[in-house]
Amino acid sequence: DSSRIISGSRDRTIKVWCIKTGRCIATFEGHLGSVLCLKFERDWDLGSDGICHGFMVSGSSDCTVCVWDLVSAEIRKVLRGHSAGVLDLRMDERWIVTCSKDALMNVYDRKTLALHTVLRGHDGPVNAVGLENGRVVSASGDGKMMLWDVETGECLRSFEGHEKDWHLLNSRSNDLILSGSNDFTIKLWRASTGECLHTFAGHTLLVRALCFDPKTGYIVSSSYDRSVRVWEWREGGNDDTTQPGAEGSIQRTKGMGRLVREFRNLHASHHFRREIQCREDRQVSLDRNRPF
Repeated sequence: DSSRIISGSRDRTIKVWCIKTGRCIATFEGHLGSVLCLKFERDWDLGSDGICHGFMVSGSSDCTVCVWDLVSAEIRKVLRGHSAGVLDLRMDERWIVTCSKDALMNVYDRKTLALHTVLRGHDGPVNAVGLENGRVVSASGDGKMMLWDVETGECLRSFEGHEKDWHLLNSRSNDLILSGSNDFTIKLWRASTGECLHTFAGHTLLVRALCFDPKTGYIVSSSYDRSVRVWEWREGGNDDTTQPGAEGSIQRTKGMGRLVREFRNLHASHHFRREIQCREDRQVSLDRNRPF
């Protein structure tokens, strides 16, 4: 939405803010725990048919997922099924996918809001999920990333490579997955083969937010080290060499990557929120919020 920002908080509410005036124009209440994740799609206002076509879903430490009526600010339906806090969620035109500390991922039919399947396979909290073209990718505290077929619930592939917990994902491209970890690195993977194409090294603490634009090749990351870094990746060639080393260096396999720019000490404390955006006009925006 070009005119509003929506935020969730530990105070158990969701608030809608006017970008132009900075005023809070709506408050959604209903969760019994912290709002840990939310997704919002389409415009807030009524269409020419008098119907609001916007869609918002939120997940909470109260173990529930709420689907909201944007006009009345009331809960349309509560999706239950997790036994621990809901850490992340994604949706497309057909599915809503949620993940939780209970090591499970629930897939709901977006039209009927019925539970379609439960994805099982991780041995620890599932910290993040991605959804693209009928496939789900999940990152867990068990040290693994997994690729799933939504329709069948089958695990297609398991990825291992980060030395510590996997914390976030970005899978906006059909065959590329970007992951961040508590080992301070960012890895770029090819989904169809499981190959790690690059390791981007330079952050000195947990990588907390990622954005990847496959059209431009730009990657933006933020970390608990209070820095925001812009990277560039170009696929091509057959260079299988690796370059270990100092801060800002990149381990290469079949492609080229480099650190373009680094911004330090932008905030007095950590960058906590997962949401970071990069656009084709080379603008970067970071949504900062409280830790989960």
